[in-house]
Amino acid sequence: MLKPAQIASYRRNGYLFVPGLFPAREITVVRKKVAKLVAEARDSVIYEHDGKTVRSVLNAHLYDKVIDAFCRSERVIHPVMQLVKSPVYIFQSIMNVKRAFDGVQWTWHQDYPTYKVDDLMPEPRAVNAFIFVDDVSEFNGPLMIVPGTQKHKVRIGDVDTSVTPYPHGRYPKVDWVKPLMADKGIVAPKGKAGSVIFMDLMTVHGSGPNMSPWHRSVMSLTLNSVENKATGTVRGPAICHDYRPIAPLPGSRLVAAAHA
Repeated sequence: MLKPAQIASYRRNGYLFVPGLFPAREITVVRKKVAKLVAEARDSVIYEHDGKTVRSVLNAHLYDKVIDAFCRSERVIHPVMQLVKSPVYIFQSIMNVKRAFDGVQWTWHQDYPTYKVDDLMPEPRAVNAFIFVDDVSEFNGPLMIVPGTQKHKVRIGDVDTSVTPYPHGRYPKVDWVKPLMADKGIVAPKGKAGSVIFMDLMTVHGSGPNMSPWHRSVMSLTLNSVENKATGTVRGPAICHDYRPIAPLPGSRLVAAAHA
C-alpha cells in the first residue's frame, strides 16, 4: 500500500518510483517466462524494423498463467486502486523487451491520446505500472519522464510508425515537447529488477535505444478504473474488454503458477 506522501508525490509529479517492490524470487520466475515468450511466433508479437528482433509481446496475460498472475499481483493492484480510487481491470499488458544492441527507441509521447481516440477511454483515470523485469541502468534504454506534464492538455498526434514499429502510437510534435522539457527537466528512474514506476497516462515519456549488451525487459501494465471502461475496437487485440475488477493475488500465486 502507498503512503500518503507517496500518493502526494504521484499527484504532483505524474509518476512514482518504488524500488524493489517485487522480490527477486518472483521476478526470476517472470524473467524465465519472458525468454520463452520472446522465442514464440504469435500474432501478438511486435518486431523491430528488422522484422526479426522482438520489440513487444501484447497481452500475454491472456494465454500465459505466469504473466496473468504477475499482472494481478497485489504489489501493483493495491497501489493503483489507491491512485484511481476504485477497483481496476487490465486494460492492456505489454512486455517491452528492448533487446541488447537492437532495441529501438520509444518516441516522446503521452499514452492517453491513443487510449482516448482509438480505444474510447472516457478519462485518463488509469495508471501505467512499469515493472522492471531486468535491471535498468543508464546504458540499456531507461524510461525517461518529463515530470509534472500530466497537468498539460492532451495532444492528439497522428499514428506514426516511421520512427518506431509500434503500430498504434500517436506522438505529439517535437516543438510541443521541447519547452516542457526546458521547464520541467527529465528524470530516468533506474534500479534493480522488481522496481516499479507508477505513471499517469498524461505524463510525457519516452526512451532511447538500447546500445548495451544487457536486455531491458519491462512490463507496461495499464490498469483502468472499472468506472472508466474503454469500449473502442480500433486496436483490436491490443486492448482487453474483460471489465471484471481484479482480485489482487499474493506473490505465492505467481510462484505457484510457474510450477503448475
